[in-house]
Amino acid sequence: MYDYRQSTVQSNIQPHHALTKDGWTIVSGEPKKSLRIDVGSAQEGPVVGIWSCTPGIIEMASLPFNEFVTLFAGKAMITVDNGEPVVIQAGDSFFFPKGCAIRWDIRETVSKYMVVAGTGPVV
Repeated sequence: MYDYRQSTVQSNIQPHHALTKDGWTIVSGEPKKSLRIDVGSAQEGPVVGIWSCTPGIIEMASLPFNEFVTLFAGKAMITVDNGEPVVIQAGDSFFFPKGCAIRWDIRETVSKYMVVAGTGPVV
């Protein structure tokens, strides 16, 4: 069993390959991601785990999977499908549908619990 309560200290979140390998465009800064997959497979999904990213601005034109997340650290401004930007911080949960355009303006290193599902590779 994995404990995702916000009071639980998370560990074993390891640096991962470049964001651009996953289809992200780096708009500003030098953001680096880290990842811990607890359940599932990056090749097939679904995936449950933790994703973390250092400050910077990243965009993806069409998210290749559905994703439900809860931020447990950090602060960012997210924009979905060119809508109004929304500031998110620890404790906020949200859902991103497959195919949406998304922009993360990460102000403080963010860490999120994630449940990712879709067809094909998910990370």
